[in-house]
Amino acid sequence: MEDFIELVPDASNLIESQRSIGYTFQTAVADIVDNSISAMAKNIRINFNAGNENHDAYIVINDDGTGMSKIELLDAMKYGSKSSLYSRDRNDLGRFGLGLKMASFSQCRKLTVVSKKSGQVNAYQWNLDVISEQQKWMCRVLNPMDIENLPLNYELEKSGTSVIWQNFDKLVQTENFGPIFDELLDNTQDHLALVFHRYLSEEGVNIFANERKLEAVDPYFTRNKATQPLEEEYIRFADENIIVKPYVVPYQKKLSQSERLIMRRYSDLGLNQGLYIYRNKRLIAWGKWFRIIHTNELANLAKIRVDIPNSMDSLWNIDVKKSTLSVPPALKNEIRTIIMRTIGKSVRVYKHRGNLRNKDNLLHVFDRYEKENQISYQINRKNPLIIQLQQNLSDIDKRLLENLLQDVEQNIPFETIRYDMASDKEVTKRSISDDESYEQIMALLSLQVTKESKKSLLEALKYSDAYQDKKAVIERIEEELDD
Repeated sequence: MEDFIELVPDASNLIESQRSIGYTFQTAVADIVDNSISAMAKNIRINFNAGNENHDAYIVINDDGTGMSKIELLDAMKYGSKSSLYSRDRNDLGRFGLGLKMASFSQCRKLTVVSKKSGQVNAYQWNLDVISEQQKWMCRVLNPMDIENLPLNYELEKSGTSVIWQNFDKLVQTENFGPIFDELLDNTQDHLALVFHRYLSEEGVNIFANERKLEAVDPYFTRNKATQPLEEEYIRFADENIIVKPYVVPYQKKLSQSERLIMRRYSDLGLNQGLYIYRNKRLIAWGKWFRIIHTNELANLAKIRVDIPNSMDSLWNIDVKKSTLSVPPALKNEIRTIIMRTIGKSVRVYKHRGNLRNKDNLLHVFDRYEKENQISYQINRKNPLIIQLQQNLSDIDKRLLENLLQDVEQNIPFETIRYDMASDKEVTKRSISDDESYEQIMALLSLQVTKESKKSLLEALKYSDAYQDKKAVIERIEEELDD
């Protein structure tokens, strides 16, 4: 018969070694919010306090969920309380039964959890300094007086849970600690508003950060009429359905002012083209193609929502932080097909935006030529401004003008334009006031001798690309000519 010996891991060494698993402040807070949502909470309040001479810094995450009994709370405080091999409730946002502890200890040394259920309040506390001193898994049981002295901020009503972080040894506590904490608060609000945007907008969940209610960040701008939601598709995999919903989002000039502000504010979160992968409506990873295709400027408007159930965690290699994953190889071909269809729609939007030359009645500044899979842009020599200029130049000056036009054509900064159009910055044209346009047109007309020639030139300018937004100015000048 084989002999076995139980080897209990050293408590302090195990916890300390896991503190650098890779949580950021934002992902750690999001992990606690996951637990609140899994507990059916509708109101989640996060209070940040940078501390002062009377008390240390702390964070309290309070919810009005179902709460936990004494036994349930003890189980939640235990490391590895729920195996990832066990089947979970379909709405459970948990992963390994480690998130509460590992997320908390990635940021602080003292974790306190207070929970109320069926009228009973229970509270337990992990303190890494105590564990280090005792070299044992010593969890403190808090009595009513201890609970009363905690910075709870909100009383638990019928049921709910409060998670308290204290002793932030990972943050440099200097005289500038307050601004550091404020910046963390701002970044965390942005992160939560995106990661939980579907709970905020669809499930009636409210998240408050220092009393400020978070507004959902919709990466697809679904309220914008120019957004194109494409047909929802289902991929059957491992006896479950993966739901894929592609979107072609508006290009920048079609965004509202508030949507442009969102793009600027959340630029660090990477609201780029790519897959947006959700686990039970909770955004896990986004804004890239996960090596299924290469990043493509023409796909800049393509965003594809992918919904997976929590039963597929291991197949997608979702980590304990719920912030990274990998697409199963068996799914890549099917997802690639959907991506390419969506990119095709995105390309058509770009072409429509580009306003193909020679396909309308306007006299454009540039004409577009396509031959044998090559595209070039040439300055339109029939533009009335160029014609007028040529009529008033000597032969030598005409040759100089032609040399200048060719020089401009040969040195259009295509690479820079491509880069700028693919970025999240707004590319704008230099605007000219109505008064400036009036002076320009009047200067051109002054070179014409007869009234008929002036009217003829003015008629040509009506169809000039350069004056399409100056029709009121042209009408004003026409009235003046008729007087």
